[in-house]
Amino acid sequence: MYRVLIVDDDRLARQGIISMMQWEKYGMHVVGEAQNGEKALEFLEKSFLEKSPVDVLFVDLEMPVMNGIALMEKSRALYPEVLFVVLTFHEDFHYVQSALRMGAIDYISKLQMESADCNELLRDISKKVEGTVKRKIKMPEADSNPQDFNEHEWEHLVDKWKQMYWLYDDMTFEHLCNRTKALHIPMWRAAQVLLPLTSVAEENIGVVEKVLQEYKDLDDFFEWITSFREGLYKTASQEAKYGNIQVCVMKAVIYAKEHLGTKMHVEDVAQTVNLSRSYFSVNFKKYTGMAFNEFVRQERVRAAQMLLVETESLVSDIAQKIGYEDVNYFIRVFSDFTGMTPGEYRKRNGIK
Repeated sequence: MYRVLIVDDDRLARQGIISMMQWEKYGMHVVGEAQNGEKALEFLEKSFLEKSPVDVLFVDLEMPVMNGIALMEKSRALYPEVLFVVLTFHEDFHYVQSALRMGAIDYISKLQMESADCNELLRDISKKVEGTVKRKIKMPEADSNPQDFNEHEWEHLVDKWKQMYWLYDDMTFEHLCNRTKALHIPMWRAAQVLLPLTSVAEENIGVVEKVLQEYKDLDDFFEWITSFREGLYKTASQEAKYGNIQVCVMKAVIYAKEHLGTKMHVEDVAQTVNLSRSYFSVNFKKYTGMAFNEFVRQERVRAAQMLLVETESLVSDIAQKIGYEDVNYFIRVFSDFTGMTPGEYRKRNGIK
């Protein structure tokens, strides 16, 4: 008989889950309930000390004090044999995806419970529990030294992530990813901040076709965030309507990247995304953190950096390719941006 702990901040929800299902029939026994992650950890500790350990947690993902993602991460480090089933109201299942990647064996939609056969749901979960135990699947290893990082710097990075400039600007995105990974924070801390932000992005720009795959550490997690961001650009590029200002800004970003070798004027790009020049300029800076012309200069320099390293093209040819007819002006812009001339940049990157 598998021992079950129900973890949900809603007392009525906990009682409903316990009473609606024929636990004993499917080889399970509810041994307790907890209103948040911290209380659940206390229960787990006691159960293991008393040598009557909990086998399965049914976990709500959105709870005060400690949410379900954080609970899973901490439990996985302390009690790797414990299994998880996710409880959620979310229809887009962003949190669910994170939980499944971290090793949850299944999820239950609370809305589905109102109309579905609860015993059928429990039967399916019981089979997965049995199969998982028999196969002795190992959970991904927990992050080492979960508290060994600069909390102040992480708070600063969280503020930067929440500005959402990273959706539109590659440099900001790469910088935030690298800084966050360099902190060696526990994966659940990154997920706790970024997964809600990806939901906000979808609400404002459009739904992304998501591929469900397990991530084991921060590198894997940021690979998923990178693919999500790419999917967001794809969604925006395919959107035919221009009523959403953030879609318009993203379309302008895409347009700029695709036309670096041409002359670009703000009014022309604004017209392309069906906005007035002034309204476009104000909102482009609002969502990207920089003026459109500044963004174009940045992208041209980034393109030049790649060409300088990956090709043997003359500096004058590279300047022409990225939209600068005057090579001396290009060198001046490049030097202002990078602190070195194109030739110096090439030498610094091992190109003679």
